[in-house]
Amino acid sequence: MGGREACTLELAAIFAAFITVTTLFSFVSLGAGAMGGGPSADAGAYPVLTAGEPHLAPVGEVTGSSSVPELSGGYIDALAFRITHTGEGGPVDLSRVTVTVMAGTYLEVLTQSGASLPGPGMWTATPPSGGEGGTLLEAGEDCTIRVNLDRPIPVGEGLTVKVRPEGSAPCTITGPVRVLPDTGASS
Repeated sequence: MGGREACTLELAAIFAAFITVTTLFSFVSLGAGAMGGGPSADAGAYPVLTAGEPHLAPVGEVTGSSSVPELSGGYIDALAFRITHTGEGGPVDLSRVTVTVMAGTYLEVLTQSGASLPGPGMWTATPPSGGEGGTLLEAGEDCTIRVNLDRPIPVGEGLTVKVRPEGSAPCTITGPVRVLPDTGASS
């Protein structure tokens, strides 16, 4: 019987150590939460990393056209709009900007194009007005963003474009889109 009592004492010691470590871990976790390092009061929500204020703002309207003559009038796949630097923070490096387009079931994060006219699924920015053709958008400067979607979207579809500079909140541009008359040229 001596072996059985020793086994029971070993199991009791292991169980006590488990309870002690678990309790200690709980107290450390609660302490971290009390100091602001833990989850928010709404434990059911996902944590959100907030960026600074938007450094860009939309100027004017969004225009759209179709690069496919057969679809003009009912669909668009080329967009253009102007943005301006709000003056908050330093210059915005346009080469590090992310452009996302959402319309109905359409969602696309576009790739920046090095060409003046973007290909399908790409965007480009004209040099800042008054700038020297570089990629920096200084405070008060504005530029035109041209977008070429990888597939056409219906004209009446609700449109949202997010232009997000690195390290700051996105500039949100929403429709309506003014449809340009078909010129027969590809945009």
